[in-house]
Amino acid sequence: MKHLLVLAALCLPAPNLEAQKAFGKLVVGLEMGFDVNQFTEGIKPRFIPGIQAEAPWGPFSFGIGLGREIYREYDYYTYTGQSVTRIENEQAVTYYLSDAHAFRPAYWTIPIKIDYRFHKCHCVFLHAGVTFDFFSDSPPDRITFRNAELRQQPLTEVGRELLFKQQTKSYEFGIGFKLHSNDYFRLVARPSVVWSENPEIYTDAPAYIPTLRMTFGAQYAFIRYGSKK
Repeated sequence: MKHLLVLAALCLPAPNLEAQKAFGKLVVGLEMGFDVNQFTEGIKPRFIPGIQAEAPWGPFSFGIGLGREIYREYDYYTYTGQSVTRIENEQAVTYYLSDAHAFRPAYWTIPIKIDYRFHKCHCVFLHAGVTFDFFSDSPPDRITFRNAELRQQPLTEVGRELLFKQQTKSYEFGIGFKLHSNDYFRLVARPSVVWSENPEIYTDAPAYIPTLRMTFGAQYAFIRYGSKK
């Protein structure tokens, strides 16, 4: 929470806090999120690009989107079917020859959000959201090391469904700021705290991983107030 307050304080001078009209009836934009700090152990996303659409209703704004959550590289081993025996301390010790694999886990994400814009000001808003994640098996796998000698025998084949949950969800709470805007276009920034369900299956990390996330967005007023569309 300390990190969230610091980021919020840095962003406060950016918005112009004069009263403004709502930006548009339908707003579409691109977003990019980064996990700045992770408060507990666990696998960490590398970056989170996405597209969102939102529509205002009074001081509220409701939105839904589609994104791609890409994690840092994940390693695992598979057994080659061969082994070697070595004499250590006058004892026969068996080592299992194994290949080290690496890939970047990824999830398709569907974020659903609600924003509350402060009275007479559309420059600062409170944000709450829930995101539903669906595992993507498309990232390629590469072998980083062959014939590593392991004391314990790994599986011959490891399906990714054994390593990562097929569906997860996360909850997000933050505060957003308008950095720049004109009649059609605006830039926003949103520091937030996110509680993400841990996607790993075999791990000692907690079930939910809290992180401090920073999100930047570029939005376009697809349908504006006063427009005939």
